Amino acid sequence: MKFLQVLSILCILCPNVFGYRCLAVLPARSKSHYYIGHSLMKGLAETGHEVTVISTFKADKPMKNYKEVFLEHSWDMSQRTMAKDNFIDMNGKHFWESTLLSYSIGADYVNWTMSSKNFQNFLKSEQHFDVVIVETVFSDALFGFAKYFDAPLIAINSFGSSKWTSDLVGSPIFASYVPFKNHPFTDRMTFWQRMYNSMAFWFEELTMPLYFLPKQQQLMEEMFPEAKNWPSLDEIRRNVSLVLLNTHSTLGTPRPYAPNMIEVGGMHIQKEIDPLPLRIQTFLDEAKDGAILVSLGSNILLSKLPKHHLDAIVNAFRSYPNYRILIKCDDPVVIPSHNERDVLVESWFNQQSILAHENIKLFVTHAGLLSITETVHYGKPVVGIPVVNDQHLNMRLVERNGYGISVPFEILTGDKLSSAIDRVLSNSSYSEQAKLISDRFRDQPLPPLE
Repeated sequence: MKFLQVLSILCILCPNVFGYRCLAVLPARSKSHYYIGHSLMKGLAETGHEVTVISTFKADKPMKNYKEVFLEHSWDMSQRTMAKDNFIDMNGKHFWESTLLSYSIGADYVNWTMSSKNFQNFLKSEQHFDVVIVETVFSDALFGFAKYFDAPLIAINSFGSSKWTSDLVGSPIFASYVPFKNHPFTDRMTFWQRMYNSMAFWFEELTMPLYFLPKQQQLMEEMFPEAKNWPSLDEIRRNVSLVLLNTHSTLGTPRPYAPNMIEVGGMHIQKEIDPLPLRIQTFLDEAKDGAILVSLGSNILLSKLPKHHLDAIVNAFRSYPNYRILIKCDDPVVIPSHNERDVLVESWFNQQSILAHENIKLFVTHAGLLSITETVHYGKPVVGIPVVNDQHLNMRLVERNGYGISVPFEILTGDKLSSAIDRVLSNSSYSEQAKLISDRFRDQPLPPLE
């Protein structure tokens, strides 16, 4: 904190010397992705740099040195190109299906960006930037911003390390112990798991140059007509200066990093806990036996789940009628075993502030990396319902570290979820291990954002 304070004072006294103009391009229509990039840009703005953020979301409140280019119709376009329950549809797909779908979604992100009037007006403004930061979500055509503004390129990834981010800076990646991003394997794989894992890497190795990069090259040339005279996108990708990874050694598996791949998992964690609304604060303060938070994130809506999955979740708390339940859902939810006053349903919660409350005894989560990071930071045990992408791997590591139990979406039943909740709440080892992992995660020379 002393370093940031000194830098802030220097930026105020000597803005022309220390202040840089920073551009961030955050194309993903997912709040969890946005929070990572926004936290970084907010931190840069607070230390005196001028930042501009191109995104599908807006900041909660205006900030000094922080400008936004809102991709105004990305939500409308996403409804036409992606199913509302797309993330549920991705459950259980093989690596070739999930990889090709990721390529398609990445192309959608680029198209939504290009078609925005706000974005077109931004390009005409003839601004200058000293550095360009782009989230890597299979939308590499956006790397062209670095060439367009003749600025160093920083890639930021919300999942942690993967093959396509490692390739940006030449980090080696070994399929024998580095799990493919969508596989539920840890670094300790059986022989057949290693074979399947290797096939996934080989498939990506084959399709990237033959299918993915040509499509992204075409999109980059549509976005920047002068790109036809630039080096190829493949060469631009090889000139990434820095990769920031949303992970930490306590959250992932061992793997090699080049010196310019830096783990910054947890940089979205609040320095000071935001106060809760009075009704939620009172609800938790009065939960003398404890409370449970239930949230499947921003992309998986409880109200859109198949009925048998929703019934499994709402009926899983019957063994703990004295526990208060907070459920993130956009529609009313009734838990048969609980009085109405002991259930609080909201379309959005300040998740960090709730997890920080001492009466929260368990987090039932989809196991997205941001949610796992927050629950580790605040030392809470977990029951996970992983659905897609890295969520299965995240829960495998949670189980291996002893602070939670996984009930995968594809086998979810009320009895299995209830049994997992009962084991975690009745066995103190899970909460003790959660606190131990939290201590390890917090034991860093500098906070991740710094």
